Amino acid sequence: MIVDSIEHIRDYEALLPGIGAGMDFVEGHEGLEVGRYTFEGGYLMVQEGVTTPLDEGTYEAHRNYIDVQILLEGGEEVAWADRDSLDVVIAYDESKDAERLDGPRGHSMLVEEGMFWAALPHDAHRPCAHSSYPHGYRKIVMKLPVR
Repeated sequence: MIVDSIEHIRDYEALLPGIGAGMDFVEGHEGLEVGRYTFEGGYLMVQEGVTTPLDEGTYEAHRNYIDVQILLEGGEEVAWADRDSLDVVIAYDESKDAERLDGPRGHSMLVEEGMFWAALPHDAHRPCAHSSYPHGYRKIVMKLPVR
């Protein structure tokens, strides 16, 4: 998993092919509303919400897309684990490009406004969470095809 400041996001083009085109789209469309948008090389969703307790829910992992999540406002805690260290709860669904997994929440991090994180296919993640109190968030979830 990659966690960094948004100002460095384009430095990861070699690991995140298409991130430049995605950022060009975002920068060219100021004030994107909640919803789904397509750009050359992937798609993105603008989401808003309130976090849920970190110990509730399951991890998710993807095979065909890399998740790049950019915090525009607020924050969230994200749990991380290597996909192979977890137990499958819901088998991989190709139409959703997702499988659900469960296991210990040994690693988590707070990601705040102005930061981004990226989950590669081996990175199981539990986003939109909190350990002590709820956080509001507004973020971009960018989906870049695995090449």
